[in-house]
Amino acid sequence: MNRGHPLSRQVLAFMISLTLTVIAVSVIGSYLFYTFIIYYLPGGAIAGNEDQMTYLDWLWILVASLISLSVSLFFTVKLSARILTPLSSVATSLRRIAQGDLGARAFCASTHLGELNNLVNDFNDMAEKLQTMDAQRRSWNAAIAHELRTPVTILRGRLQGLVDGVFEPNPTLFNSLLKQTEGLTSLIEDLRVVSSSGGAEFTLTLVDVDLQEIIQSAVDSFALEFKRSHFSVVTELHPQQCQCDPLRIIQCLTVLFDNAIKYATSKSMVVSHGAGEHENFIVVEDRGPGIPEAFHKFMFHPFQRGASARDTNPGGCGLGLSVLKAIMLAHQGDVTYTLTDKGHSIFKLSWPLRKKQ
Repeated sequence: MNRGHPLSRQVLAFMISLTLTVIAVSVIGSYLFYTFIIYYLPGGAIAGNEDQMTYLDWLWILVASLISLSVSLFFTVKLSARILTPLSSVATSLRRIAQGDLGARAFCASTHLGELNNLVNDFNDMAEKLQTMDAQRRSWNAAIAHELRTPVTILRGRLQGLVDGVFEPNPTLFNSLLKQTEGLTSLIEDLRVVSSSGGAEFTLTLVDVDLQEIIQSAVDSFALEFKRSHFSVVTELHPQQCQCDPLRIIQCLTVLFDNAIKYATSKSMVVSHGAGEHENFIVVEDRGPGIPEAFHKFMFHPFQRGASARDTNPGGCGLGLSVLKAIMLAHQGDVTYTLTDKGHSIFKLSWPLRKKQ
């Protein structure tokens, strides 16, 4: 494959050609100028010694040409270094990334050529994002394998026991197998939601509903779990028409209620809602303890769990909040978390107001 001449040779050849062209124009122009003076102007030949003047002129042109060529070569080399050093660094890093080294970064010394600085910075940002995405992909693969291994192992063991006659077929065993299958289905659905958030595969069914009824339905569906955990729930509800996917909003509230039961030691929670100038919102507040600030930037990432959460609930997989985030992004909204001075956790679900068609 013909890659052409190196850029450094092209720049050097161009600058030398430009210099020689300027010199040629100067020499020819000077020759024509003095020829016109000497031969065509009255008294031009007497004004000075023709041979001496011509000799000195040619000598001066030769010296000037050599000086011009030297200066041109000097600045050409300097300019080429400024241009080609960062470009060569980017090209080398690109080859390393293509070979699998995602840690490669380009280098650009301080230069006044802002476009080159921007090129190198943009390239490094791209490489950083590629490396981060690759690390996340590896983490995802490991986490998914880990989460799927346990239920699949249990299912395989129980089914193998049925085949070998170790277990007697009975409703209790079948219920256990069914629960494991339902757990797998739920995990797969969560993974689908998280992986396709913002994509074409994740669609919402938006309808006009009363937000009060949706929240009350979610609270009622969790009434038994609240009672078993001696959890107190205060609702501040009022009629509010909005447009959303009610099943997905209930799913989000279910995640928050489930997390509150598992991790909140205060055993109390307040659920409220409202509408601002541009958005609908639902606020779920428990009395703590809150999530440490150092973990806030990771809390909505898949498979990310704080140390206290792992100790409190070792069986969790860290997908709940990431599913919640994906659902709200699909609503073109968001979910935020704030920690009050008293250590209360406040989750706010928000999505835009939509005009009725």
